[in-house]
Amino acid sequence: MANRDDIEAGIREIAAAHLRLTTEVSADARLVEDLGLDSLQLITLSFEVENHFEILLEPDDERAIVTVLDLVDTIARLLASDAVRPPGP
Repeated sequence: MANRDDIEAGIREIAAAHLRLTTEVSADARLVEDLGLDSLQLITLSFEVENHFEILLEPDDERAIVTVLDLVDTIARLLASDAVRPPGP
């Protein structure tokens, strides 16, 4: 299981590779207000996080995520609960 540092590193990797963010992705950064993510980028982030960590983010999870730390907490909780994404076809 990934620890919190691994989760943060994974989020930074996703931000750089798929969102092309050039700003610092700190734990307290708000996804929309500080990082400037638009709706398409939020969908991309969600999709890439699910793929990277092999989890399934529920709509309630996604609505509760405001900051990078919220995302880290959600991923850690889902990994700890074994809420892994079912295998694809």
